Amino acid sequence: MSKNVTTNEVASEPVTLETGLEAFQSSPEFSGPVEELDGNDCNDHFAHIYETRDGKFEAAVPFVRHGLERGERIAYVVDQSSEVEVRRRLQTAGIDVDAAIDSGALLFYTVDETYLRNGSFDPNEMIQFYADATAEATAEFEALRLVAEMSWIKKDGTTIEQVMEYESKINDLFDHEDVLAICQYDRDLFEPTVIQNVIRTHPHLIYDGAACHNFYYTPPEELFGEDAPVRENERMLQTLRERTTAKTKLQEREQFLKELYDATADSGTSFEEKIRRLLELGSERFGLEIGYFARTDTNETFEVVDAVGDHNQINAGVTDTLRDTYCEKLLATPGRIAVTDAVEAGWTTDHAYERFGLDAYFATTIHVSGAAYGTLCFASEQPREESYTDAERTYLDLMGQWIESELERQERETFLQESYRITADPSLTFETKLEKLLDFGREWMGLEAAGLTHLPAWDDRFQNELTIGYGDDTVDDADTMWTDPGTGCFCRAVIESDDPVGMADIRGTDWEDDEIHQEQGLSCYLGTKVLNGSTPYGTLWVGSTTPRDRTFTDTERTFLELMGQWVSYEIEREYREQALEESNERLEQFAYAASHDLQEPLRMVSSYLRLIERQYSDAFDEEGEEFLTFAVDGADRMREMIDGLLAYSRVETRGDPFEAVDLNSILEDALADLQLQITDTNAEITAEKLPRVEGDGNQLRQVLQNVLENALTYSGESSPQIHLEANRRKQDWVISVHDNGIGIEQANQERIFDIFDRLHSREVYEGTGLGLALCQRIVERHDGELWVESEPGSGSTFSFALPAAADREQ
Repeated sequence: MSKNVTTNEVASEPVTLETGLEAFQSSPEFSGPVEELDGNDCNDHFAHIYETRDGKFEAAVPFVRHGLERGERIAYVVDQSSEVEVRRRLQTAGIDVDAAIDSGALLFYTVDETYLRNGSFDPNEMIQFYADATAEATAEFEALRLVAEMSWIKKDGTTIEQVMEYESKINDLFDHEDVLAICQYDRDLFEPTVIQNVIRTHPHLIYDGAACHNFYYTPPEELFGEDAPVRENERMLQTLRERTTAKTKLQEREQFLKELYDATADSGTSFEEKIRRLLELGSERFGLEIGYFARTDTNETFEVVDAVGDHNQINAGVTDTLRDTYCEKLLATPGRIAVTDAVEAGWTTDHAYERFGLDAYFATTIHVSGAAYGTLCFASEQPREESYTDAERTYLDLMGQWIESELERQERETFLQESYRITADPSLTFETKLEKLLDFGREWMGLEAAGLTHLPAWDDRFQNELTIGYGDDTVDDADTMWTDPGTGCFCRAVIESDDPVGMADIRGTDWEDDEIHQEQGLSCYLGTKVLNGSTPYGTLWVGSTTPRDRTFTDTERTFLELMGQWVSYEIEREYREQALEESNERLEQFAYAASHDLQEPLRMVSSYLRLIERQYSDAFDEEGEEFLTFAVDGADRMREMIDGLLAYSRVETRGDPFEAVDLNSILEDALADLQLQITDTNAEITAEKLPRVEGDGNQLRQVLQNVLENALTYSGESSPQIHLEANRRKQDWVISVHDNGIGIEQANQERIFDIFDRLHSREVYEGTGLGLALCQRIVERHDGELWVESEPGSGSTFSFALPAAADREQ
């Protein structure tokens, strides 16, 4: 290792043309594209053709910087530029020029010290100069990197033939030494013929910010000489043919890809129709008259899903054993099979050849979720003359990848649809849904068992809440087991992980030593954490007592995680509902007790106030009588509020069972109770035919009567005009009551449903502030909602949604 190698580079890396390409790829100064070698012939020598002074340095600066960073020596031959200008350009680019010169890593030469060292150009002397410079540089540095300005050719009168002879020899030197070079040519300085020869004799060019492989390259020894025209003609003809061949292949490739896209992207075409089109397309493209797509299964049988071509044993719908078939050979082979001649492949003595007689076979295995699903095959009963090209292999892979992608998409959709069908079924309990979901998940992943564990507290033990697939005697769901969450494997590892944790085959891993494996025999496991809110609840898992032959896919992990999220949601919802139910029950008990217990002292207060009024009224002056009236009034209002609170608390506990209720009859009863107020206010009430709903008739009459009474009360100066209508909304009926009353401010439209909250004083409008709160509670008991739409001065519309009776009965 040389002492000048930098710490950020690996020492003794060979210097190649790719090393130079790295300099341009990583440089901010180099603006254009950098073409990869892609197997093209190369030597370690660039020709840089530039047109401006800035253009001259866009390659030189990153070239020099990259070499210094790699611990190489830079030899810079100046001619058209001065050393001062080159230094300035390098320093502006952030290169420590002084340090590089002091260390010997950067040397400047003039043309007189190099190419014209004896007054004129001598190719052999220059070759020797660079050989000595290379030996000196590589003794101390990693390599020699050369930048040479070639403008001296113009002044010296050196012929282009001499320069190209030198270029040919220098290429031989550079091919065997750690040297990398850029020769710079000013396009405006030289005659076009000179630039043309430079282009022809350099395999790699830099021009206008681009580093490219030279399509026009001709070795110097072939470009000059008496037979150069013959060789040039041959090269031009070969180039024309190669270009035409390449263009034709490119057009064929583009056409095939277009047809492949057209065949698979049509949303109006079924999957089966697309498979048929792929088989026809592949059969035509590969020149093989038979194409088929087969589904294989674990019972060692196959079914031909679809087929094209004429073969008496390969037709759509054919089912047979995999034994002695080409599909069996394919499934046993990693990757694709590409046989052009069964005789050359040694297949003619094989039982599969005897059964099917296919001499050419081109096929790939289709995998879905990591498991072998089937095969995509193209074949012929005649040998194929040409080998399968790389393009054809790519085409086969693309067709296989599309089929895999489409099958996995269908599989995902099937999983999601079935999961939704289970979880959205309102007739199933949570426990039944969970059991069905786990059963479906384990079968879908091809595993034996599944379950839900619960960890009551971090210092507690895991409990089996549900386990399926083990058999009746293997696991007791009531078992309490396994401490130390967060240590070990299986559920103890899952409970601390935000992502699913799994092991398809625990053999040879630390999972094998875990007590869960030793006690339960699980040799394959995938689990995800279940939460109750933000608190770990337990784990949802699937597994088997036998190892799995493939790893768990991202799709499988995602699906188990989705199942876990649904379980988490249901558990949290159940906990919240239970807590809310308990809270409501306590609140109802308190409200009932409070209202009931207040009745007796309130009756006593009212009784004594009335007794005082009857026996001692003559003893009060006018002001005393007014005070007594206020006291009696307050006691009466208090009694009304307590009665209302008692009714509010009894909505859930004292209601009647739900049954089909005809709202037309309910409306008639409500209007009868309000007849006096209707007459007094000269109200006009109209109603469309109302539906039958499922509910408590007495409570629904309270709702209708209260809403109508409000419409009569808050009518303002005008005679009330009230209209009732009903509209179907999916499974509900929406009953709306429109009035022409005083309306409600937007800011107050939620307040009116709050208990004891009044918008008007009792002097203006009577009431306790409980009516709409009671209505809302009744509607909520019916799984409905109550709301208002209103503008001040433009009336109000109170609407409430109730479940339709027919839907409930169904």
